[in-house]
Order: sequence, then structure tokens, then C-alpha cells
Amino acid sequence: MDEYIDIDKNEIPYSFEIELAGEVFEIEINYNQAHDFFTVDLFKDGGVLVIGEKLILNRPLFRNLVNIDLPKIQIIPKDRANSATRITNENLNETVFLYVVGESNE
Repeated sequence: MDEYIDIDKNEIPYSFEIELAGEVFEIEINYNQAHDFFTVDLFKDGGVLVIGEKLILNRPLFRNLVNIDLPKIQIIPKDRANSATRITNENLNETVFLYVVGESNE
């Protein structure tokens, strides 16, 4: 599980295009400063797929959603140091990364 999505916390809120399982998506990263958590918005072909998905440690993004347009891979926030209990501004993209799982197996 080496491939991850690089997040530039200095640019938040910001969006970027990314290819996942051969399809192009737009991801927007947002930060709730009052409660110290991040959310992800997901778009495809200019349309909204998901708004406000909270990043939760070790839980795949979009796991409770059923939509054929969602990425055919998993994006899982994981702490490579195994010391975090939640995702914060301090640890995102320092020890906690958004790992892309299933991309190389296709």
C-alpha cells in the first residue's frame, strides 16, 4: 500500500483532477478549522458525486454510498506510524495519508 494522494494543506480549500482506475475525477479538499477535520467533495464530468465526505482514519472514503460513477478503487486514510486516533491538521500528509488501494491490480 505505497501509492497515496498528496494533499497540500497550505492550499486548502482546493481542488484537483486525478485519474483513478482509468477514470478522471475532481477532488476538492476542505478543512473545518473549528473542529479540526477534513472533508472531501468528489465530482465526475462536471457533476457532483459526493459532498462533504469526512476523512475518518482507516475507513474507506465513500464506503456507504452506492453509485456506479464512484471510483472503482478504495481511498483509505491510514496512519503509517500507527499512532494517530483521528485525522487532524497536524497529522494529515505527515503520518496520515490517503492511500489508493486496488489501482495496480487492474
